[in-house]
Amino acid sequence: MRLEFIVGVHTLIIAFISYIITITFSGWFEALIAKQVGDDVPEQAGFLTLNPLVHFNVFGFAAVLWGKFFGDLLPFKLIPGWGRHIPLVPDNIRGSHYKVLILIEYLARAWAHFIILMVGITLLMLLCGPSHVVLNTHELLFSIPHITLYKVMAQILLFMYEQNLVLFIIHAIIGLFKYLIYFYMPTIQELSFTTILSSFIILCLGLLIFGPLLHFFVTQCITSIQSMLLLFLS
Repeated sequence: MRLEFIVGVHTLIIAFISYIITITFSGWFEALIAKQVGDDVPEQAGFLTLNPLVHFNVFGFAAVLWGKFFGDLLPFKLIPGWGRHIPLVPDNIRGSHYKVLILIEYLARAWAHFIILMVGITLLMLLCGPSHVVLNTHELLFSIPHITLYKVMAQILLFMYEQNLVLFIIHAIIGLFKYLIYFYMPTIQELSFTTILSSFIILCLGLLIFGPLLHFFVTQCITSIQSMLLLFLS
């Protein structure tokens, strides 16, 4: 019973640290990009800050814990956490290239998660050695017999990678979907059962079609980083 409690607390700490870093940076980054392209609504709402309390979402963190502790009860073990919703008002964006700027704004959170997962996997490779890190690194990390600072740091980085990989794919597809709706399908913005059902179906199809492609893109980036580190550290 005591061992299970210690393991539970250990898991909670890893999930909490990973969640705080993820939602704080991604929320701040999205607000920063919005300001840079001409939308100052997120800044006015107070999201242009690295204060984690501003970005913390109780339900988002609860989802992370549910996936971490009760993932075996679900068809999928990983549930990504999310922070507070940041309002974006692309109508405020002006300029000759406003369509490109709006696309950048809608995809900002996706690229924030991409940055986190790339930094996380790079640090993990530096910590464990690039030749010892593969996409499924559970065996390497959990084969260490004692809970050391090395192992805890590696587990945090691994969990951040897993969370942000899923969040990158989801927000990339949602961001593109929002962009298409804003310019080409404005009627879908009207809330009704039909539009909600249609949006859900389109998003599911987007995940099925583009999810594997985005995952392949991330895999290639990781492989490139690994090759560079192997060359640099050899």
